[in-house]
Amino acid sequence: MSAFFPHVNITALTKFAAATAAAQHPGRATGRRPQKTLTPVVASIEDVKWAGEQMIQITFERASLPLGPHTMMAYFPCGRKMLTTQAVIGMMTTVRGSSSKIEVPKIYGYRDLLPNDIGAEVVLMEKIPGENLQDVWPTLTPDEELKICSKLADLLLKLFNNRGSLICTDLLGTGVNTCISSVLLQEGQQRLRPLGVGPLLLSRPFNERPLDIMDPQGALSTNADYLTALCWRVKRLFGNNEDLRAQARDTGFADNPLLTAEDMEQARETFRRLTNLIEYHIGGFYIPETLSRAAREEAYLILQRKNFGICHGDMQMYRFLVRFLPDKNGKLRTPDSDVELVLCTGWEHSFRAPLWSCARMPLWLISRPIMNEPISSFRQGELRSAIYNMMNEPGRIESAREWIVSHVYGRTERWFEGCVSTHWMYGRNIEANLVDLKTYWEFWRPDIPFPIEVGVEYTRQRTSGPREAADEPVTAPVTGELVIPLLSASPLGLLIGRSRS
Repeated sequence: MSAFFPHVNITALTKFAAATAAAQHPGRATGRRPQKTLTPVVASIEDVKWAGEQMIQITFERASLPLGPHTMMAYFPCGRKMLTTQAVIGMMTTVRGSSSKIEVPKIYGYRDLLPNDIGAEVVLMEKIPGENLQDVWPTLTPDEELKICSKLADLLLKLFNNRGSLICTDLLGTGVNTCISSVLLQEGQQRLRPLGVGPLLLSRPFNERPLDIMDPQGALSTNADYLTALCWRVKRLFGNNEDLRAQARDTGFADNPLLTAEDMEQARETFRRLTNLIEYHIGGFYIPETLSRAAREEAYLILQRKNFGICHGDMQMYRFLVRFLPDKNGKLRTPDSDVELVLCTGWEHSFRAPLWSCARMPLWLISRPIMNEPISSFRQGELRSAIYNMMNEPGRIESAREWIVSHVYGRTERWFEGCVSTHWMYGRNIEANLVDLKTYWEFWRPDIPFPIEVGVEYTRQRTSGPREAADEPVTAPVTGELVIPLLSASPLGLLIGRSRS
């Protein structure tokens, strides 16, 4: 029995894993000899925490599987029934099968529908060798940190340049060995067709409880539609279903009290007001006038491009594994040795997104109010600068150009996206942040009045004047300080100005 997953039928999981392993080596008849079928023998099953996720590790006796795989990781996705499992497989298959050859664990088999004999949806994946980045980081030298950042820069570019025509989640993918028991993609589509759903967007903001038991969000084709859909999440909770409204009041955090009816109404009003800001945050509104006209036009077109990269929405440090490669003398961790970096888990939180959303640093290099972070905020800043400079190196600049533009001139769009995608319990935090946004706006765009009242003016208006219609579109905000950057002085601004003016 598994302590992590007591509801899982270990006997059934073992049988499924053995059949999946055998299917990796189909038997072949040779001459007059009968076809030989492998019978994998499971040596051990144990609970492990791998790449930040609780899993069950299944190890086979090597003699029973001479060519492997000798180990499989059983991962049990949490979220929407069937669709979360399909998102894991689809995004990992898309990334692994891309021309850029991004390394992710191989998928051996899966079950994506309940009820089944295992008692859970499960994905059997390869165990990639390596050490957890979060564990190994305190032992790294400054040079090793930079080597890892160099590999990270390459990964960010590969994800950014893997383009699609919709803002969506790739489901299932192609070329996956579904083994003996799996729901086919066609069957999954038939199940969704009555809901009028085609391609889907399953990123975390659209699947926070109780949104995860409502109809899924369909794929989107423009940045404006994406931001609008994020805003309308709260309004969807105000339907006629009283049970859903009651569930929405529970934030999911034991220490947080239930949201009051007033809290929910205030959040709905905040998100509704934010729809007035969407048209200014789809890309390009804050591009500084100091750039040449040609550079401004180029940046504007990039930020509003209608082909979308891949954004991994939960790029925590513990999801990465690092491998140290030997130098020419076979020694590890010398000045001449290299490293490899693999982002192994969390792919159900990845999706195709606007380019300014994809051009972000991973969460572990962004200062957050979290205790015991392995990297100081000062060092985080140094490493962010190092990655940015790596993007400008001659070997990367051609593939990195759009990433650089999106990263530098899309920071306000990312901030606004964070606001509209945050949990509705942060409605009052959003209102406070809008005061900073207005200051930022007036610094960069004094030619256009800020379109909504904020701070004291809004409070006075709300208490003394009639409320705006409550069923108009809505947009949502994220927490955090908005710092006014001197973008015109950045290396990127100089780069674009030189190449296009």
